Amino acid sequence: MKKKIVILFICLIFSMFLLESSGQQEKVISSEPLTFSMLFNETQAAPLKEDWLVLEEYKKRKNVVFDIQVANDSHYENAINVALNSGNPPDIILKVWPQTILEYANNGFLLPISDYIDQLPYFKAYIKAENLEQEINKLTMKNGKFYILPGFQRKIQVQQWIYRKDIFDKNSLNAPKTYEELFNSLVFLKKKYPNTTPISATWGGAHLFAMIGASFGIPAGWRGNQFYDTKNNRWAYAPASENYKEMLIFLNRCYEAEILDPAFLTQSDNEFYEKIQNGKVLVTPTWITSGFDNWNEKLKQNGYPNGEWAPFPVAKSPMGIRALPPIDKFRKGLVLSADVKNKPYFNDLLKFVDWALYSKEGQNLTYWGVEGVTFTETKEGKAFLSSIATPKNPEGTINAKSEYGLDNFFNNVENEELEDYKKPKEIVSFLNESLKNDETEKLPPQLSLNEESLEAVNLLLQPLDLYVAETSIKFITGELDIENYWEKYLNELSRYGYITLENIWNSTEN
Repeated sequence: MKKKIVILFICLIFSMFLLESSGQQEKVISSEPLTFSMLFNETQAAPLKEDWLVLEEYKKRKNVVFDIQVANDSHYENAINVALNSGNPPDIILKVWPQTILEYANNGFLLPISDYIDQLPYFKAYIKAENLEQEINKLTMKNGKFYILPGFQRKIQVQQWIYRKDIFDKNSLNAPKTYEELFNSLVFLKKKYPNTTPISATWGGAHLFAMIGASFGIPAGWRGNQFYDTKNNRWAYAPASENYKEMLIFLNRCYEAEILDPAFLTQSDNEFYEKIQNGKVLVTPTWITSGFDNWNEKLKQNGYPNGEWAPFPVAKSPMGIRALPPIDKFRKGLVLSADVKNKPYFNDLLKFVDWALYSKEGQNLTYWGVEGVTFTETKEGKAFLSSIATPKNPEGTINAKSEYGLDNFFNNVENEELEDYKKPKEIVSFLNESLKNDETEKLPPQLSLNEESLEAVNLLLQPLDLYVAETSIKFITGELDIENYWEKYLNELSRYGYITLENIWNSTEN
């Protein structure tokens, strides 16, 4: 009898164990994935697809899915503003630049990331490994907190000067080492090839101004007009400086010699590229990451069998400066809405974004995808499969960004292996040499304005910058004589309030 009771007891315990195990297994199998809301900057080239490989992998690896709010990439800044002011902001906001979040942080819309560093082990390890502690300090606001999970990149300026190497070689001209050599070479070539417009540019001249401005020691073009004068240790309005005047003198000289394309301020991208491919342009600033095989092939098709575009090291300006526009170590970042700290999944969200942004696994998924599906490991490192179209594999038929969702989400931190993989070897070598020679300008110190000062600055800059843009064109084209009109120009800048602007920038109360 006792034996039967013991057996029954053992069976009962075993049955309870099975039921408990079954219940645990059922719980794991049926557990719902975590859902995080997200504002996503959709591009025309890669419209969102719910079955993107990268989204499936987030669910498979981390049991995470997204409630995605789609916003047009070209109007994304406005979409961020609307989302944060909506009263029901998304948990995650992608593609945010550090310099744009001051107002949102001051209004309490953003989570202070600095309060949760200890919950971000991958982030902490990345910052330590890359020696970025000082860079992080630049993000810290006056209240001692920072509000963005930043992206980082190498200090490599991929916007460089390029030239028609075949034309220069044919005429026994070396790649120019100074602006004077550049000017004289192009004047010579203009006489020999009168149908050319030797220097041209696109983007309303923003690239050309930025590149030339760096060599004259000032910001210009896409870099804006806020200038830190290291000699006098103060902020200044660049268009009111002697450096800016010297830059305009050089551009006017080029215009008068007919080596500067009169259309560089107004032409469309298509018009510019047509000139590039038809042999009309001999020198321009541009991004060089993909190399020039496409342009060179077009030149051959258009009657230039030896046509060859190539980069040349930045030349020294008449002011003795040899520099490229500076590179900010920060790329776009990611912010979390302040409301997310009240969500039941808050800790899980922190763990996920930390992994997605800063872990090797997360970064490889973001940029490379899945081994065997999108890439393979080789002796030389990772390589995309032959089915995927890349600059190195134009025969590929699959666009990994639009078909698999690669490089769309959490693509903040530069993946150096991928960036070098995409470039031709000669471009990697050229850029490494540029990095070695420290050709990029140093970044100015951080200027942090309070909300009131920021609003005043914006009000002053709008009419000032418009007047400068209009007048600069007249100086370049000779409609206004630079030497004779410069004092009147400065007086007009003063009337528009540039001195007040500088006083705000230099105020100790900012």
